[in-house]
Amino acid sequence: MGKPADPLVGGIGSLATGKPLRTVGSYWPYATTLFDYTRRAMPISNPLSLSDDEVYAVTAYVLYLNGIIAESAEMNAQTLPQVKMPNRDGFVNVSK
Repeated sequence: MGKPADPLVGGIGSLATGKPLRTVGSYWPYATTLFDYTRRAMPISNPLSLSDDEVYAVTAYVLYLNGIIAESAEMNAQTLPQVKMPNRDGFVNVSK
């Protein structure tokens, strides 16, 4: 039996706790990363088979479930990069 998939929803505000839950909503810094991951990896049985409109719809649904966008929000090439993720400032650029 396989390992359950990592959760996609929840965990917002948990990263600084003793039991952080790294999800799309709590950990991922950019909504465009979710779009790219979904486009390349979904569905698991047939990656790269979704149309761009389907990928935008799945992306919007996951963002909505995390309380990041409204249910009525439309996702497309113009609106997706404007989404402000809760952890967008949680990553630091470390250079030598």
